[in-house]
Amino acid sequence: MRHYVKTAAAVALTFGLVVAMARVSGFLLLPLALVLILGLGYVGSQILAGSPSPYPRIASGVFERTESEPIQLSETEACESCTDQEGPGQRRITYRELVFLGVPLARLSTTQVILCDLCADPVAALEDEKLDAIDRELERDR
Repeated sequence: MRHYVKTAAAVALTFGLVVAMARVSGFLLLPLALVLILGLGYVGSQILAGSPSPYPRIASGVFERTESEPIQLSETEACESCTDQEGPGQRRITYRELVFLGVPLARLSTTQVILCDLCADPVAALEDEKLDAIDRELERDR
């Protein structure tokens, strides 16, 4: 709730600054008001449409989210951590986005990482007796 109050205060302050700028230079009032109304209309339509969002409805600011998909490692898609070229792996794509009220407005950056299952989750690999980290490292050296 505290984050929501900060966001509402920031929006009100921004709107107040826009109105003050428009009073000083009258020609900015119409374009700025139009952009503000269209932006809030877009966010409102996304909220009312109920389109699925990876963020909670009160989220505002810059957020990161990661998607992961299973892949089979190969020479072209090797693990970036240990350079393993065989076996199952994961492609992790991290998006850094500007979010307002749970609606992603702009994607700021995208990064992609390819990892083998051992590097992606070493604790789970150690708990699995078939995929012990020491045994796997010995197999690589052979």
